[in-house]
Amino acid sequence: MLGLPIGVPQVFAGLLLLAFLVQALFVVWRTPLRGAENAAIQQGLLILKQRNVMIEAGRAPLSALLAALPVAAIAGAAGPVNEFSGLPRYPQSWRWLARAPFVLVGLLLGCSIWYVARRLYGNAGGYIALTLYAFSDAMVSRAATAQPTIVGLWGAFGVVFTAIAVAHTLYAPREVILWNWKRILLLGLAITLAVGAQFALVFVVLAALGFMLYVVPERRRETLTIFIAACALAMLILAATFAFDGHAIATGLRSLSLRDFAPGLLAKPLTYRLLALFFFRLPTVFVLLVASLATYALWRKPRFFGVTAPLLVWAMLMVLGIVLPHLGGYNLFTASLPFAFVLIAGVFADLLESAYASLALGVVGGILLAHAAFALAGLVRF
Repeated sequence: MLGLPIGVPQVFAGLLLLAFLVQALFVVWRTPLRGAENAAIQQGLLILKQRNVMIEAGRAPLSALLAALPVAAIAGAAGPVNEFSGLPRYPQSWRWLARAPFVLVGLLLGCSIWYVARRLYGNAGGYIALTLYAFSDAMVSRAATAQPTIVGLWGAFGVVFTAIAVAHTLYAPREVILWNWKRILLLGLAITLAVGAQFALVFVVLAALGFMLYVVPERRRETLTIFIAACALAMLILAATFAFDGHAIATGLRSLSLRDFAPGLLAKPLTYRLLALFFFRLPTVFVLLVASLATYALWRKPRFFGVTAPLLVWAMLMVLGIVLPHLGGYNLFTASLPFAFVLIAGVFADLLESAYASLALGVVGGILLAHAAFALAGLVRF
């Protein structure tokens, strides 16, 4: 953003984002194109040629288009696309082109996490949240491959915090649509990215509406107007990704079925073994998350909206990942992580201002160093 002063916080955030970029590029370099990525490129090229729209259960073809656009623009999509091949194979040099948009989205998600955490909790919160993100294997690996998860993460994160920001502007007595058109555009784009990457993230959109109505209960009509306008924009963009093919759109919508809703899984021991496996791969995040939840439960200070909102979204996505195993499952667990990072940042930012600041600094500083060390050691093994 031009014109803003660049100080120590911005430089430090830039170095963390650079560390994230280096890790992602290393993974891109070391990982050949996989079958799913080849299929995504093929799907995107077919849509660009207006020949066919193939639907993957629970997802719009948005990420396939992102993978195919740089390939078509720079490589010229050289060679025929084999529509009958189950696993098309493209030149390995294309992995840089196909994955570039996802690396960029990963960087933008990091910027968003830094901006939100720093705005809510100050520099300390920004440092904590961005460090957790920048050295997260789960985030780096998904930003370094042509698959929709990182796109959905950025969209879901953007939906929640853009919606909250839009709601706060409604306290000013201005014309709703004209004054907020930029925010409506941002909210619509965020909804597009979230739902276009994973249909199950529509529940995050509904949660965002709930936050908007909570923040400005006196202007609910205006809130609904803005929300409907953003949803209409998102629907238009998503229809374009389907090449305005009515049959393909209907097929995609049918994949979002409540028949996949399985609340009985909440009582299955296997579910919690899978959760244990998920957090086993994130030991430092797990320790900080448990500490944050305990602090939130026992201490009144962090129980304000800026911490409670990411806590609620994190919990919702974890539950949805269990009860919607086919529509989201593990991907929804992953989608909860940016909200967990912000939640941890909020709680520890408060602890760093308390009488226990020295202890909190030692704990969070040591765990963040271990978090970064684990990530770098993983790259060395890779």
